[in-house]
Amino acid sequence: MVKCRLLVSRFQRAGTNVPRGSQLARQWKLVQLLAGRLGRTLAQLAGELGVTKRTLQRDIEVLTEAGFAVTSDMRNGTVFWHFMEGFHAEAPIALTLTEQMALYFSKGLFKPLQGTPIYDSLESAIQKIGSQLPAQSFKFLRGLDQGIAVSSFGWKDYSHSKEVIDALTRAVFNKFTVRILHRAPYRDRAIEREVDPYKLWYVNNGLYLVGHDYKENDLRTFAVDRIQSTTLTNRRFEIPPDFNFDEFQKTAFNVIWGEPQEVKIRFSTSQAPYIRERTWHPSQKIEAQADGSIILTLNVGDLWEVKHWLIGFGAEAQVLEPSTLRKDITDEFKLLARRDNCLPNRRRKLKEDGYGQGD
Repeated sequence: MVKCRLLVSRFQRAGTNVPRGSQLARQWKLVQLLAGRLGRTLAQLAGELGVTKRTLQRDIEVLTEAGFAVTSDMRNGTVFWHFMEGFHAEAPIALTLTEQMALYFSKGLFKPLQGTPIYDSLESAIQKIGSQLPAQSFKFLRGLDQGIAVSSFGWKDYSHSKEVIDALTRAVFNKFTVRILHRAPYRDRAIEREVDPYKLWYVNNGLYLVGHDYKENDLRTFAVDRIQSTTLTNRRFEIPPDFNFDEFQKTAFNVIWGEPQEVKIRFSTSQAPYIRERTWHPSQKIEAQADGSIILTLNVGDLWEVKHWLIGFGAEAQVLEPSTLRKDITDEFKLLARRDNCLPNRRRKLKEDGYGQGD
C-alpha cells in the first residue's frame, strides 16, 4: 500500500487522473518490471501482467504522463522497454505518519545537543528525507512540531562542545586513542588524560564518554561537557572482547555503575501508582502490600544516585535495605532539619541587632 501511495502521489503531482484500485496495483507492478536492468518486451510484460498488449501500451502512456521516464531500445531486432538510465521510479524514502512523528520525537529528545554535530546531522537527515517527499507530505512533516512537544528537564548546554564531540565521534568510530583535558567538578584545574574511547553514551539529557582511562588503568565515564579539549593520537586500540556495555549499564541507576547490591524501598499508598507507572531500572521488582503501599526492589551498583533520587520523595519513601543507605538518608534529613531550625534564631538575632527595621 505504501508503494501504491507513492505512485498515486506521482499521478497527483503530474495532474493525471489516479487509476482505480486494480489498475493502480497493475501499474505499480509494471513500474517494478520496467525498473529491471535488462528491460522486457511488450509480450513479456503483457504475459506477466495478464493483460493485452493494447492495455499494456495504455498503461505505459499513463506512466509517461505521470513523469515516469519510460523508453525503449532495439536489440537484435527486438524492442525492449525499461526506464531511462539513472531514473529512480520509487521515492528513496516512504514514511508513514507514525514514522514522521517518530522523527520529530527524536529531534525533540536530542534538543539538548543543539549546536553539536549530532543534532546538526539529525536536522540535515530530516531535511534530506523531506526533500524526497511530495510537497504536501513535506509541509506536513515540517508542521508536526505544532502537534508534538518534547520537553527536557535539567539539560546541559553543549553548544560550546561542538569540536570536542566531533573529535570524539571520529575517535570512537575509527578507534583512535585520544588525549583529553578533563575538569572534574571537585577539582580546581583540568587534568590531561589518555583514553581509549569505547562509546558515546547519551542518558538523561547528558552525553558521556565511556572508555579505558590510562591514568587510572580502569574503565571510566566522563561527562563530555567537562572535557575542554580532545586530541586524536596516531595510536589505534581494540575494545577488549570481555567488555559488555549492556552489562555495565544494567548495574547503573543512572550513570555510575559498580558491583550490584540489593535495595528495597517502601513507597506510600499515594506514591505507589506513580512508581508503578515507570521503569526505574531494568532489575526492578514491585511487591504490592495489603495497606496499598508497594515495595520496590532494585539491584544497582552505586547508592549515591539512589539516595538523591529518594530524598525527593521525602517521608513517602522508606528505605528497608540496605541499612547504610537508610542511615545516609536519615543523616541528610537531620542536617536539613538543623539548618531549618537555625533560621528563626538567625532572623531573631538580626532583628535584635536592629536589622530589618525599615530604616
